[in-house]
Amino acid sequence: MAAGYNEGKAIDAVLRRIEARVAELRRGDGWSPDDQSDPDKDRRVDYVCTIGDQLYAFEHTGIEPFENQIEMEVHNRNLFEPVVAHFANKVPAREYWELHSPVEASVGISGGKIKQVQNALIGWITANASALPVTRFGDRYPYSAQKESTPGVPFRFALYRSSVPDCGLSGVFWRREGISGNLEDARRSRLERVCDDKFAKLAKWKRDEGARSILVMEENDLSSTNHQLVAEAMARAEAGRHDTPDEIFLVSTIRPNPWWVTCLRRDGANYYDDGERFHELDPVNLTQLTSR
Repeated sequence: MAAGYNEGKAIDAVLRRIEARVAELRRGDGWSPDDQSDPDKDRRVDYVCTIGDQLYAFEHTGIEPFENQIEMEVHNRNLFEPVVAHFANKVPAREYWELHSPVEASVGISGGKIKQVQNALIGWITANASALPVTRFGDRYPYSAQKESTPGVPFRFALYRSSVPDCGLSGVFWRREGISGNLEDARRSRLERVCDDKFAKLAKWKRDEGARSILVMEENDLSSTNHQLVAEAMARAEAGRHDTPDEIFLVSTIRPNPWWVTCLRRDGANYYDDGERFHELDPVNLTQLTSR
């Protein structure tokens, strides 16, 4: 389990959505075969419980769109957060500024070089921001995301200024990461491994115990993940398999509050036609059902 994921609470979030849908509550029989090291390793799903008269088996996994994405996010935050903080109160009202950089920007930058890159970026933005065009928020970007370079910064970048109404984006400085290569192929490859790792255990509970099988995927990616992309990639990843779970959920834990719970597929309905999307939950009210 990668750092930053919330297995027990994410499963509880999905359980609450199922309880609301079927209008029945879980019994007090929930337990984690994985936590209790079930002797049959193929039965070590993350949680099982009964809702009404139906047994449910849950497997949780954190997803990231490409290898080492979570680790790279940490390094990028160390590099860019002081730059973002520097401009926190310097963006004009009714404007939103967005700094674009490659996802691999922080690779090879360590020690005293981090501060040098931060100072160079701050210096360039301070000197050049006022001359950049202001476009309406939501319009196409006016130039390439790899447009700029400056001494002391070993990657190309771009800064965009957008006009916004009086809203939560007004006066905000933010950053976004661009990803080279075919991200969607990488995403599909990651989800195919999820299928290989998780489906067989859920299928065993469905076959042997009559459980309804639920895959809970959790994402906390700020820049490269959205529900449509995951739903479409998962549909391709599981196509042709005979061990697919009954339901697949995506729990978004990007923000401290709220979290969002979306059903990507169940009972022949998919993300686009089911309508069970973006249900908000306060994680403070969720129960940590497993040790993770």
